Amino acid sequence: MNIPKSVKILYKNYKIERREELHDGAEELYGQIQYLEEKILLREGVSVEQQEATLCHEMLHGLDDMYSIGLKEKQVEKLGNALYMLIRDNPEIFRQGGEKHGNINH
Repeated sequence: MNIPKSVKILYKNYKIERREELHDGAEELYGQIQYLEEKILLREGVSVEQQEATLCHEMLHGLDDMYSIGLKEKQVEKLGNALYMLIRDNPEIFRQGGEKHGNINH
């Protein structure tokens, strides 16, 4: 998985930034989405895998917000981890201009 400089969620372009320290009050965070500022913050100093999983989590928060789905935090946690593992375990599906064999064309 590649962590881009930004991600588009519906009509919003969220800039992705890394921060050494990331807090929500006294609680330390791996990531945070800022809806009004259109930013997704990821914590530096953690593994690449943790940053990638956190990005999936924060993008789900963005989708939840834009589409008014109403997910609870526990649901975002589980879906974020599931989405990350799906992408990680099946990279060929998400490659740009992937291989020709096995593709279904309609």
